[in-house]
Amino acid sequence: MERLCDLYFELSNEERLKILHSLREKNMNITALAQTVDITTQECSRHIARLADFNLVQRNTDRTFRITPYGHLTLRLILGQQFASTYQKYFNTHTLDNLPSRIVSRIHELNDSRFTQDIWLTFSLLENLFEEAEKYIWMIHDQYLLSILPLGVEAIKRGVKFKSIDPMSREENRSLDPERPDYVTVEDEKYLLQSWKEGNLEIRLSETIRVFLYINEKKAIVAFPLIDGYFDYTGFVTEHPEGLRLCRDIFEYYWSLGHPPTQDSILESHKTRMHYQEGLEKKAHRRDA
Repeated sequence: MERLCDLYFELSNEERLKILHSLREKNMNITALAQTVDITTQECSRHIARLADFNLVQRNTDRTFRITPYGHLTLRLILGQQFASTYQKYFNTHTLDNLPSRIVSRIHELNDSRFTQDIWLTFSLLENLFEEAEKYIWMIHDQYLLSILPLGVEAIKRGVKFKSIDPMSREENRSLDPERPDYVTVEDEKYLLQSWKEGNLEIRLSETIRVFLYINEKKAIVAFPLIDGYFDYTGFVTEHPEGLRLCRDIFEYYWSLGHPPTQDSILESHKTRMHYQEGLEKKAHRRDA
C-alpha cells in the first residue's frame, strides 16, 4: 500500500503527468520535453529523475527518454480516474455500481464523448439517432419516448433492425397506452407486430433497468442511473470507435441477462393497444357524426 501511495504522490503533479503523456507519443530529450511541457530544463530534469526512480521512464543511449511498459500500463489504468474526475459532480449523483468491473474499468473509452447535461438535448439527440440509423438500433430504456415511436416505425420500414431491452413491468403513471394512439396508427401497430414475427424487432425483458442506452452504427447515447435507481437522462453521447465499442459491450452484457417475452404476452399487449385505439376511433366517429 505504501508503494501505491508513493506512486499516486508522483502522479499528482500535473507536469510529471504531462511528461508521461508526451513520452507516450514519442521519445524526447530534456530540452524538447521542457519546451513541450512549458517548464525549465532544470525542472524537467528533476521530474524525469523522480519518474525514473519509479521505473516509469528510462533513458536511451542517444540521451532521449522513453516511457517504460510499466509507465504505459500506469497511464492506461489512470485514464478512468481522469474521466471520472472530469465529471465528478455527475458521478457523485449517478452510479455505475450495477455494471461489472470489466466494464467500469473501461469508462475512459468515453473520453471523446460529449456530456449531455440537459434532458431535452438528450431526447433531441435520440431523435437524430433514429433518423440517421441505417443498419441497427439497440436500446435499453425504462420507458418508451412517445416522440420516437413513429421514428422507430420509419426506421424498421427502411430496413433497420431493432433490439430492445424493456422493463418487465412499468409504473402505472409511465404507461404509454393512453397517449400512444396519437403517435402510432393502427397500421403501425400491425407493422410492429409483423416485424417482431419476422425477427426484425427483438425484445428481451429485465427486472431492473440499470442503464439508459441507445446505439446505432454511428452514435451512442448513454445515461447512468441516479443513486436511487431512477434516471434524469443526462449522460454522454459518443461517435468515437472506442466509445461505441464500450456501449455495444454494455448492451450485449445486459442482453445476455435478459429474458425473451413469451409469444402470448406479445400478442396480448398488441391486442390491448389495438382495442384501446379502436375504441378511440369509434368515439371520434360518433363525435363527428
